[in-house]
Parts: sequence; C-alpha cells; structure tokens
Amino acid sequence: MQRRTLLQWVASCAAVLPFQRLRLLAQPRELTPDAIAMLHEISPTVLPASLGAERVRATVDKFVQWTRGYREGVAMTHGYGHPRLQKTGASPVAGYVSQLAALDADARAKGGRWSSLGLETRRTLLDAALTKASVRALPPRPMGQHVVADLMAFYFRSSEANDVCYSAMIQREVCRPIAVTIRRPEPLR
Repeated sequence: MQRRTLLQWVASCAAVLPFQRLRLLAQPRELTPDAIAMLHEISPTVLPASLGAERVRATVDKFVQWTRGYREGVAMTHGYGHPRLQKTGASPVAGYVSQLAALDADARAKGGRWSSLGLETRRTLLDAALTKASVRALPPRPMGQHVVADLMAFYFRSSEANDVCYSAMIQREVCRPIAVTIRRPEPLR
C-alpha cells in the first residue's frame, strides 16, 4: 500500500468516527470530591435550618447519588396534552463541577472558605451566581441550569419536604394503596 493511499484511508475513517462521543466521554461523569465538599458547605445556606445538620447532609448525599444515577436519553413522561415524548438531556455534572469551583473561587476572593463568610455575603454570592445562570424561579425538578437551584429543587419538590411542610406523613411521591389515601395522614414524629 502506498503512503498516500494509507493517509487518504485514515483521513476518510476519521471523518466517520463519532468524535461527539469522545468529547462527551472526556467530561466528568461524577462530582469530584472537592465539588461534593463544596456542595456540603453551601447546603446549610440554601436548605432549611430546621432540618438540622444531619438531615441537610443526608439531603446532599441523596443529591450526589442522584447525579451518579443520572442517565442521558431516558424517556420522561410527556403528561396530559403533550403528545411528544421528551428525553433527558446531557448530564449536568460537568456544569455542576465548574459552578461549584466558581463559587469556591468567589468565596476565596471575598476572604476565605464558604463556611467562614457571613450569611449576607454568601447570599450575595449565590444571588450573583443564580442571576448569571438566568435562574428566575425554582425549577420543577433538577434541570442542570445551576447546581444550587437544582439542589433546592431536589429537596423542596421532594416528598420529604412536602411532609415537613404539612407536618404529616403524606408521602406524595410514594406509591401506596388506595385504602391509605382516603385516611387522614398521620403526624410526623
């Protein structure tokens, strides 16, 4: 085989290869340990203090598990009146890592680690980050727009948050028999 023929063959093969997949494989699939630590530092600022430190930490751990279990291209419910089936988008983890790194850098620029800053300074930093990401309202579910908005949506749209809000074991997102749904929910303990 001549060298020119070999080079033409290699160039034609390269044109057919799925470089899009290679780019996607290069992105982080899981939150880094630094990103998880930063998420734990931010969470007391954005989640209710009434939960207590242990439950706030558990909520962040559940959110991290959700990011690990996220799958792209999975069919979602289309709902009544929406005939087109929608699928989940690309994993938001790469964006989360960069957003958490940016929040950490902003905190260091203000004089220290996130947890050492005053509450108003932390809120100002979060407000600027959410404004930059064009977050105007709490999303109905984690959508990948900003990690803080997604963490808040993950908790505030959950069955647990609904139960805490009404101080009752409603378990809105839990499958239960019809006989249970006609009784008054038991109070939280």
